[in-house]
Amino acid sequence: MSSFRVGSAVAALIALLWRAGALRPLQPGPAASIDLLWYFLPSYDGFFGALRDGAPILWNPYQFCGMPWLGTLQAGFFYPPHLLYALLPTTSALAASTMLHVALAGGSTAAFARRAGLSSAGAVLAGTVFAFGGTLRGQQLHPYLLEASAWLPVGALAVLALTDGRPRRGAIGLAVASGMSWLAGSPQSTTFAAYVWAALFVVRLVAVRPGVRDLSRAVAGLGVGLAAGVLVAAVALLPAAEVARAGMRPASTLSVSDMYPFGAPPPAHLWTFWLTPASSVLSLTALGLAALAPFAGSPALLVWALVLGGLALGFSAGPDGPLFGLYLALPLLSWFRVPHRVLIVADFALAIAAGLGVDAGARLVRRRVPAVVLVLALVAVAARVEMRRPTGWPPLPYGRDAVVYSPVQRDAAARLAAIAGAERVWPFSHGLLYYTLPPKLPTLTHLRSTFDYEPLALRRQYEYFVFFGEGGLRDPRGSETNLVTWLAPPPGGTPPSARRRLLDLAAVRWIVLPTRITGRPGVVAFVRDAGLEARPPLAEGLELYENPHVLPRAFVTYRASPAPPAAELLPILARHGFDPLAGSFVEGDARLPTGADAPARGASARILRDDPQAVEVEATLAAPGLVVLADTFFSGWTATVDGAPAPILATNHLFRGVPAPAGTHRVRFAYQPRSLVVGAALSVVTLVALAAARRVPERG
Repeated sequence: MSSFRVGSAVAALIALLWRAGALRPLQPGPAASIDLLWYFLPSYDGFFGALRDGAPILWNPYQFCGMPWLGTLQAGFFYPPHLLYALLPTTSALAASTMLHVALAGGSTAAFARRAGLSSAGAVLAGTVFAFGGTLRGQQLHPYLLEASAWLPVGALAVLALTDGRPRRGAIGLAVASGMSWLAGSPQSTTFAAYVWAALFVVRLVAVRPGVRDLSRAVAGLGVGLAAGVLVAAVALLPAAEVARAGMRPASTLSVSDMYPFGAPPPAHLWTFWLTPASSVLSLTALGLAALAPFAGSPALLVWALVLGGLALGFSAGPDGPLFGLYLALPLLSWFRVPHRVLIVADFALAIAAGLGVDAGARLVRRRVPAVVLVLALVAVAARVEMRRPTGWPPLPYGRDAVVYSPVQRDAAARLAAIAGAERVWPFSHGLLYYTLPPKLPTLTHLRSTFDYEPLALRRQYEYFVFFGEGGLRDPRGSETNLVTWLAPPPGGTPPSARRRLLDLAAVRWIVLPTRITGRPGVVAFVRDAGLEARPPLAEGLELYENPHVLPRAFVTYRASPAPPAAELLPILARHGFDPLAGSFVEGDARLPTGADAPARGASARILRDDPQAVEVEATLAAPGLVVLADTFFSGWTATVDGAPAPILATNHLFRGVPAPAGTHRVRFAYQPRSLVVGAALSVVTLVALAAARRVPERG
């Protein structure tokens, strides 16, 4: 049976098993699905819902005073399969996407195994073992990991084409596989896949021993395929690179402690999870069959699988393992957190080794046809065992009626959005599992908030809000979020109420507190010392307070001083007496005259238009001055004053300022990231070139 037929049959089998509940994601505890429920689902809902309504959100103004949403990468906004979210209800699209990617992973693994020389029975087992594997199952709770990893075996198929005399086909296949993996939003998974492909390429060349001409064509095909994959994904990668340059977690080598933000798990726990998360019937049988692999008669493939799997297991052992030094020495791997995600490679290696073991067993008993029946029987038993396992916590959000946010939360956020208008709210949350208004809910309800859970927030935002909460700065690279979870003084420091002026500057008029914590001494002291005024409760369990000291979101100032470094500037901005309308701090030259005719203090300006990608402000200036908008400063924004281009200066660390002459003017801010335009052009040109190359016959 051809590799395509075997792969298609296994993909269909895996889809049926997933639909029947035999491949449920693993859920070891309540925190396991936080990212799925509170990051990915609302991100898909917010972005693709807006796209479906004809009002795409490229810049998200509803979180952290505004953030470049396109560059956050993890939600895969440009990943083609995510069009499902524009066509189906979000939870139904998640179910369909998860099923399709698990099927793709299993089916393409089977196709790769068959093309690499395994029997149909060996290929079927390889595909199902990979789909049942612990890492892939766990990745269903992190869609960007699952979707990127699903293309690993597809790229391996392309490498086979590169090394068996079809370099053009292989290069095109590798470009598609790597490009789709990049677009899915997990550079770490794509990097792991690239190492798998490179290792397979080397082993195949050693086994095939091509001539100089074929060798050069294969090497060129590998380079072109990987480079073209990056260009295919340029529409997402260039905006992401722009965010990374200004982000709290830049693309660079991390310290070992930063790689493990929650601590390195014990290797024994990891390996147990890796080996027996699904049916022990299948996983233990696969391990036993892998022991027979040396008798299969495919030494090159066996060496590749054993070395690859052994290295992955060794790397996953972490800093205490003997191979971690090699892991750190390999290019790019030390850029990413959670190194034990490399176990996806061990899963793939085990799947191929198990398939080789099936062939070895059939070879030893000289019977091949019954092997297919035995493999299918084994899969059926494993599926039956899995379907009998109890459902984990919480119920997975795959149905049309699944609820991510409660109606009370949605209604509270929507009503607060109507009250707040152009001003902002701070929904204080006292822990990772105790969100007052869960992250991304403000995006769905168009509530301007200073809170979010966003691993790729900008460094300015991180510094601003961490300084508000802690009164100091710290290295953000190992940080998970900008969440301020306490109102009492940090050890040896002062409480956030002493820095309430930072909330004033960010136009935060409303603070929401959970009723259950309002009696705590630290909370009582914060409300009192920050001068907040109680208002009628927002909803049952949610108390609402107004900040009477709030400053306008748009205003004019006539004096601007050069901004010192953040560590010096933020304490100045946080002082209760700091008045940005009397004088602000800018990065760059505002070129404001300081004549005696300029008023001592500016005035508020009027926001005429307040859309995600465009904000228009009408300001009246008695003298040349600076029009300030308390929205996040970022390089993708441009400004005009009465239609004439004007510079945007980083003002008061986080915000934007535009110089303007005396008189009444309309200042327009527009989000027009050049990285998106250039990236889209590169992606389109590359896709057209690949399509054209596909039509050219392969030369022998």
